[in-house]
Amino acid sequence: HLQQSPNCIIQSRHYNGWTHDHYVTNILGFCPAGTVVVACMNVPGCIHDSMVCEWGNIYTQLEKVHEETGGTCTVDSAFSKRKCNFLIKSSQTLPECAKDIVVNAEATAMRQSAEWGMRSFQASFPRIKDRLVYEETEERKLILQMLVLLFNYRANKVG
Repeated sequence: HLQQSPNCIIQSRHYNGWTHDHYVTNILGFCPAGTVVVACMNVPGCIHDSMVCEWGNIYTQLEKVHEETGGTCTVDSAFSKRKCNFLIKSSQTLPECAKDIVVNAEATAMRQSAEWGMRSFQASFPRIKDRLVYEETEERKLILQMLVLLFNYRANKVG
């Protein structure tokens, strides 16, 4: 959550009509090891998650990993509907064959690592539920980046 800005134009950038509150959007990509491997943070809350991924070059980063390793990424409905051979959307379409049934089941199970990652992130920093003060000089982005670095350090050292 974010404090309201005194400037109505800036305030409208952070307003999310779906939840009727003010936010910044943060996209975190987790690997099965529990660390954040890709992130885009501190984007105004009125921007849809798929657009944040475009602006933050998340799709480009995931595509680069796919080209180098052949690995794919499981994503949820917040990601773009564009056809990307490096993204698998879990249970977004009806399976057409037996292979697709297996892929959907495995993708849903794989996405569990993101759910565990978010739960672990929230448990590691319980005060991030507090409302962040409105600012204009990137202090909030620095705080969010430090939280990700601290989380990765903790995940690598503690597990």
